[in-house]
Amino acid sequence: MDRTEYLRRVKFITRFAKAMHKVGSPAHTLEGILNLMSQRFGIKGHFLSLPTSIVCGYEYEEYFETRLERVEPAVTQLAKLSRVDLIARKVIHEEMTLDEGIKYLDELDEADLSMSSYFIVLAFMVTSIGIVTLFGGTWGDFFCAAIVGLIIGVFSLPNYYFNQIQVFEAVIAFVATFSSTFLGNLSYDINPSIISLGALIILMPGLNITLAIAEIVTNNLTSGSSRLMGALMALIKITSGAYVGSYLANYLNFGGHFFSFSPLPKWLIFFTLPVAALSSTVLFKADKKDAPWIMLAGICGFCSSKFGAYIAGPEIGALTGGIFMGAGSNIFARLRQMPSSIFQIPGIILMVPGSVGYRSINALMSNQAVDGFNTAFTMVLIAFSLVTGLFIGNTLVKPRESF
Repeated sequence: MDRTEYLRRVKFITRFAKAMHKVGSPAHTLEGILNLMSQRFGIKGHFLSLPTSIVCGYEYEEYFETRLERVEPAVTQLAKLSRVDLIARKVIHEEMTLDEGIKYLDELDEADLSMSSYFIVLAFMVTSIGIVTLFGGTWGDFFCAAIVGLIIGVFSLPNYYFNQIQVFEAVIAFVATFSSTFLGNLSYDINPSIISLGALIILMPGLNITLAIAEIVTNNLTSGSSRLMGALMALIKITSGAYVGSYLANYLNFGGHFFSFSPLPKWLIFFTLPVAALSSTVLFKADKKDAPWIMLAGICGFCSSKFGAYIAGPEIGALTGGIFMGAGSNIFARLRQMPSSIFQIPGIILMVPGSVGYRSINALMSNQAVDGFNTAFTMVLIAFSLVTGLFIGNTLVKPRESF
């Protein structure tokens, strides 16, 4: 190939790398895909993916290029992931030219595929209700979770439509905990801890913790360590906001317990679990047409992990769920010719150890060092078990070819 064609291919690969990073691809996955793509284009590539940058090196005969892209920390966007994958496959199979591929990638980067504000607020509210039901609260917890979920859904809208707010987690944690504690003063049957945890579960960086462990296991040490530190800082911000919110609500306590509530019936979980799983379609910015698969993934992931936990504890539950989701997501990818992440991420979101990490930081801030470190160790074990399960699942069912 001449230098002009070489530079066009380099430009497309670099744009593709940036697009894949923006939609939340972990380092080991992104680097593997980029190496395969560069081979398909007849170019020797060298890639380094970090949470805030991508370094791309290219070689072809006497041509050498190095590209550095500065990127913001990734946010999972499943709809864009699906479209980026489709553009790359069409370019590789010559159904689309390189210039057309670059054009579509640029247009996709500027596109906003978020659902309407009503769906975003509803997703927060439904997820809060679903988590409270899974924890086994009372009808008081149920209705309070709906109210708190609605409130934080409204407060979350600016973060969905504008740039990421640096103190977003702390502000939302403050609002959620203040509202939960204030409502908890209405009745002894209302548990503010369950309500606030249910409302904040969406913000817990459990997915980032799991991805960080996966990157460290695959020897992407710099990226994994950076992602893990970012998740830890998010936990600290959430815990700090929750601490201040709880303190202020208790300070303003008007001391009345006016209502009593009965426990939630066991059968309610059969209604709230599918709806809570379906809310991942909104929270992960997925295509509406993938909603049934996302709901199925959430149900399967939760049930498989609970089955393992019932037999041998939470660590084995995470391992069992990881195996099931690793294999199941590859089957989905082969059947639908789509990225496995569309099925895998919603499937593992209820298994990731975000809430365990929150309890660990909360214990440490309450001067309960032993409990805090024990809980932190449990968090790492659960994350490692989940990652191991995913790798085993990938071994049992071969992943779909990227191109």
